[in-house]
Amino acid sequence: MFTDPYSESVAAGFALSPLLRNAIVVIFAGLLAAAAITDLRRFIIPDAIVVGLLALWPIWVVMNGPGPIGFVLLGAAAVFLLGVALFAFGFMGGGDVKLMTVLALWAEPAGVPTFLFFTSLAGGVLSICWMLPLRHLVAPVIGWTEGQRDNKQIPYGVAIAVGGFAIAQRLWVN
Repeated sequence: MFTDPYSESVAAGFALSPLLRNAIVVIFAGLLAAAAITDLRRFIIPDAIVVGLLALWPIWVVMNGPGPIGFVLLGAAAVFLLGVALFAFGFMGGGDVKLMTVLALWAEPAGVPTFLFFTSLAGGVLSICWMLPLRHLVAPVIGWTEGQRDNKQIPYGVAIAVGGFAIAQRLWVN
């Protein structure tokens, strides 16, 4: 039937311990959390976070076997083109597009629809919450100065991180 490409612990002749794989997933999740927090507080996803996720991906690929690299790159290119279209119409920032593209690499083609589903779902919830006056009450408590402003921007990096956490859950080894 169907096999999970991450169920094999041997890649390129080396046995990869579940502990090491999970350590990479924890770093991945930590970078996602940093991206979400930074975007929430300053409406910026630092390039260093995106580059960190991108630099970690080849290490993951080498340790877990190459897989369908051509299809992975094609899926990431499709997500990039979608993001560029959204950026061109002012619906998404450049950092959001970069983060989504890198996460599409991690998701691989089979995981991209799930990634986009959870990102869209979280984005809808975030948009609704963003319109509520509750954020003006919560913002001072957590020291979130941008949350007190009445602006049209939504820190969509938070929603993208939720989609990324769905990827991390798929990568986690029990």
